[in-house]
Amino acid sequence: MIIKKIEVIPFKIVNKREVFWAAGSLPAAEHLIVKIEAEDGTYGVAEAVPRPMIYGETQEGMYYALTKYLAPLIIGEDSFALQKIWEKLDQVVWNPAAKGAIDVALYDLNARLLNIPVHKLMGGPYRTQIPISWQIGFGTNEEMLDELKQKIAEGYRTFKVKGGPHPDNDIKVLKLMRENSPDDVRLYIDANMAYSRQDALRVMKALEGVLASLEEPLISWDNEGRKDLANRVNTPILSDESTFTVVDVYHQIQLGALKQIGIKIPRTGFTLSTKIVHLAEVANMPIQVSLQAETDYGNAACIQFACAHKQVSLPCEVSYYVDNMGDSLLQKPLVIKNGFMQLPEGPGMGVELDWEKVHKYAIKIG
Repeated sequence: MIIKKIEVIPFKIVNKREVFWAAGSLPAAEHLIVKIEAEDGTYGVAEAVPRPMIYGETQEGMYYALTKYLAPLIIGEDSFALQKIWEKLDQVVWNPAAKGAIDVALYDLNARLLNIPVHKLMGGPYRTQIPISWQIGFGTNEEMLDELKQKIAEGYRTFKVKGGPHPDNDIKVLKLMRENSPDDVRLYIDANMAYSRQDALRVMKALEGVLASLEEPLISWDNEGRKDLANRVNTPILSDESTFTVVDVYHQIQLGALKQIGIKIPRTGFTLSTKIVHLAEVANMPIQVSLQAETDYGNAACIQFACAHKQVSLPCEVSYYVDNMGDSLLQKPLVIKNGFMQLPEGPGMGVELDWEKVHKYAIKIG
């Protein structure tokens, strides 16, 4: 179907609680809705997530990149011609999350044109629910432990713990969590690249048998350090900042340091994320869909992708919105049962945006 119109709606939702990690904090969701309309009036929607401290994409920059540069390149194109569309998008360098949003919105549009869920466009479903990894942000050790216990009682069995600036306390709090968790609870740290080589080795040695993995212990460009660390410890290294792109994943697999790969749908969309899945299949590495602090609508896209692919076998970070986001953007909520996110089965993303909420939180740029 021919693409007729692309609308970009910036919005801001203040978080219920400000989330802190080694690289910064998030007091609000300042994202964008990308709506792509076909000539018959059918439309698809995606959430675009800026990360100025990571990708260099700001909300304002993404708005102009989408409206001034990227959208004009694909107006008039066939919405199913994704390879051709990506070739056109790549005439503009970088802007990964802006391009990723266009890609996700096109999948939503195409699935709605066919009246099927997005996961069926990817060959799914492989599964109809996914185990959730719950993120525990910075706080006092007592606050972090209390949150762990509360979520264990709610049925969660995998926990990502933010760390990095204080490696000695990371060791302390993770050992405390392990002592207060059932044997089937899985724990891992996200150091957000904050450790030195020496601290990373010390933390991973001290927490062998405690950690299921450690996410990005070293600065992303330190390939030599990452490889040396992987050779000295048994705990798997999970990727994030070292695997922004498909090419990054290829090079990191060649390097041989990573054992697990994190995919963030907002930065690689569905098309590029599928290419990463294929690389992971060849390398026999498990994949996690990692959080980008999406709203519940953005998480619906993550769930569609995770449920479509066998290789996405690690618990996924798709519940950030539950205790953090200030409001929902959905007409009906996503369903969590005993620590598992259920796959919504409606057309497109399986859910419907509440457009009154979108316009309530919309802001002006320019």
